[in-house]
Amino acid sequence: MLIIKLDSRGPVFYSQRRVGKSGRVFSVIKFRTMRQDAEAGGPQWAGLNDPRITKVGKFLRSSRLDEIPQLWCVLKGDMAFVDRARSDQSSSSR
Repeated sequence: MLIIKLDSRGPVFYSQRRVGKSGRVFSVIKFRTMRQDAEAGGPQWAGLNDPRITKVGKFLRSSRLDEIPQLWCVLKGDMAFVDRARSDQSSSSR
């Protein structure tokens, strides 16, 4: 977490509101991988070699380590582990 602070100014964590099962709103938490002002012009998808992504953020994203704080959401019951391949198969077979 210290390395995120050393790489760029701003908080270590980034949170975003999401809508879960039955329309329940919850906050998802991730390690911040972009500059603090990355969404100043509104939310946008990150592109290839996006200049808003920090050096540490590039590593965290490529290794998926930025997702680790979401385990807290799983423990609280806001999110669940889902096997993407299994969920894709079940929706395509209908």
